[in-house]
Amino acid sequence: MDLDFTITTAVTPDYLDKMIWALPTWPFKPQFAGKPIVVFHHGFESDDSKKLQFIKKHFPMWTFVNWRMPEYDNIRELILSAFVLGIEEFIKTPYFVKIDCETHFTNNKDVFDENDLKYDLVSHKWGYTKPGWWIDKLEGLPIDTNKLKLEHDRIISFICLHKTEFVINVAKQYGKRLPIPSHDTLLWWHANKHGTWLSKNFKKLGVDNQSKWRNIRENICISESRNNLYYNEVLLNKVQLEITTDCNLKCYNCDRACGIAPSKEGMGIEQIWKFVDESLSQKKRWHRIDILGGEPTMYLHQDQLWTFIKLYHDKYPRTRIRFSTNGLQKFKVPEWVSVRNSVKKHRLQDDHVAINSAPIDNGETDIKCCSIPWRCGMALTKYGYFLCGAGASIARVFGLDIGIKYLRDVNSGILLKQMDQLCKLCGHSMVASKHIPIEQEISQSWQTAIKIYKDKVLSEKEMSRNPQPFNADG
Repeated sequence: MDLDFTITTAVTPDYLDKMIWALPTWPFKPQFAGKPIVVFHHGFESDDSKKLQFIKKHFPMWTFVNWRMPEYDNIRELILSAFVLGIEEFIKTPYFVKIDCETHFTNNKDVFDENDLKYDLVSHKWGYTKPGWWIDKLEGLPIDTNKLKLEHDRIISFICLHKTEFVINVAKQYGKRLPIPSHDTLLWWHANKHGTWLSKNFKKLGVDNQSKWRNIRENICISESRNNLYYNEVLLNKVQLEITTDCNLKCYNCDRACGIAPSKEGMGIEQIWKFVDESLSQKKRWHRIDILGGEPTMYLHQDQLWTFIKLYHDKYPRTRIRFSTNGLQKFKVPEWVSVRNSVKKHRLQDDHVAINSAPIDNGETDIKCCSIPWRCGMALTKYGYFLCGAGASIARVFGLDIGIKYLRDVNSGILLKQMDQLCKLCGHSMVASKHIPIEQEISQSWQTAIKIYKDKVLSEKEMSRNPQPFNADG
């Protein structure tokens, strides 16, 4: 269906490689082929920059805008403001579609239809977290750092259809600078208060923003936004119970170090009960509890495990209980448990970074946390609570006694403090994770730690075989 709109996007030199990869997929959609495009850019030498010429091959009706503002705090605010403050001057169609430069299309299905034209704003549902301090500012409220605004109904505009007149009217209220550095939050707020909006599942229509680079959540997690109280509450929503480190496969580059530092240790059934008891007594409503390893089917106390977890499930049935296995062994879980079966057949993994390659061994200094803690949740192992499961395995191998022993002591601040010791040793870290290895990789720090770890394990085995005689004098 042919609708009258202009495409808008924006790019800086940092995002140019992503755009070069993604933009050629946009004409796959007949709705987008041949449309005029307005490209807001910043950081290139001119509108005629040779680095931007590839866009003309795909969209003959193009306009490049070297976007500038008299005041802004960072490049993110500058660029996103263009999609509000730059519309009246550069958009001449009744509608425009804003597309993030890393968004790509995977089929030729129509994205929008005539029904969408009834709304001021049509975009993808965002169900992760609301930037509460921005909403407070728009509503004129004192910013309350204790008020968490999670689990909501809003939109995210990696692709978004706008009614041009609506956006122009919003822009007229603010002059030369927007009150918050987020065009989608601002426009959603106005549409929610004074207009109309619609959320659609664009990923089902062949639109994806999870390219071969990091997805939106990961970009957020490694930014300064991970230092705000609203967002860090997400760290506390999910937990992974690493019930055993024993594994029957021991994949290369396993982020539980099951192959390079094998062990059969794990959580005793008493610790499982302690977790359930603390969760219930503290009225902790987990969003998800993952049961994993190692390989969880090798855990010796399966019946007792499910008896205790069911006590929690009966109290909080909306919490998702998930069992993650490689599928090599037969297993049986209760019907209220969902299964994540990787169906692995061999130790080689084609989607894992080299976690055992410490970025500090490569001379990296700008080391930042990846998105795993926010996506997967914290981890509970034999040694306590950790920022993430990969971090827990690092602590095990390197002998770092930083696990939090009691649930009552867990908060986002103390979890994030673990980053200073863990992320510099972890291949998931932003700078180090540049490639997917095809074989096991072990950097120098890991080689040293593994030798010490294995010597310790051997020593403990020897002591268990040859216990020392009791000495009453100590």
